[in-house]
Amino acid sequence: MQNARSGFILEEIEKRHAVLIPRWHFLVKRFGFWMLAVISVLTGAISMATAMYVFLDHDFLEDHDYINLFFSERPIIADIIASIPYLWLAALALFILVAFFGFRHTKKGYRYSATRVIAASLLASFLLSAALNTVDIGQYIHRYLIENVHVYNKLIYANEQRWTNSERGLLGGKVIRIDKSSHLVVLMDFDKAIWSVDISRAEVHPKTLIAPGKYLKLTGVKTGKRTFQARSLQGWDKRYHKRARPSLKITPTKENTGTKII
Repeated sequence: MQNARSGFILEEIEKRHAVLIPRWHFLVKRFGFWMLAVISVLTGAISMATAMYVFLDHDFLEDHDYINLFFSERPIIADIIASIPYLWLAALALFILVAFFGFRHTKKGYRYSATRVIAASLLASFLLSAALNTVDIGQYIHRYLIENVHVYNKLIYANEQRWTNSERGLLGGKVIRIDKSSHLVVLMDFDKAIWSVDISRAEVHPKTLIAPGKYLKLTGVKTGKRTFQARSLQGWDKRYHKRARPSLKITPTKENTGTKII
């Protein structure tokens, strides 16, 4: 009986042209699924870090008093909903699903429920994203895409779009050049337009550094096609703690304390 069964098995192997699969093949396959899971969690963390930066960078969290005009035309709740980085949340969801797929195909992945695997992936991505944002990874990725990928501006509503609104008196961008003698700042906004900004009567936020390469937010009045009279001026990056608010009294820039122009 045993010989008959062995003969039948050998006959089936020959009939199907079956070949022995080396052990290393299975090891490589398992390693590949583990790498897929790990890389997906990492990319999910980058997506979450960027999403956190985009949402927290919006001024309804800290500088609401600078943009009352904007909110008078659009309710703050509607603005918050529009400010949710749906693109990055969708990317996060995609990477978490890929991580789940990769983990479930590892040697012991089938033992864990989908809920536990997805929850663990989300937690890992969240912790990693918090660590990444300590070195501003989310900011670097977002700023690079804003300045170099045109379609990105259409897929996300970020603070850069809010401050590219000279008709409503809001202008933001990167300092290109400074003329100290005439108190003019040459600024490139996030649409790549070059502006000549008069800051001679601007109230400058304390500790604001005005230097080439620095990003600024200005309120004021558009005076020409690419000219702007600044009323208030502050650095782009926020520090999330209570701070004294600058008065909007119009005074010469040189009389403001704590301002650095280099």
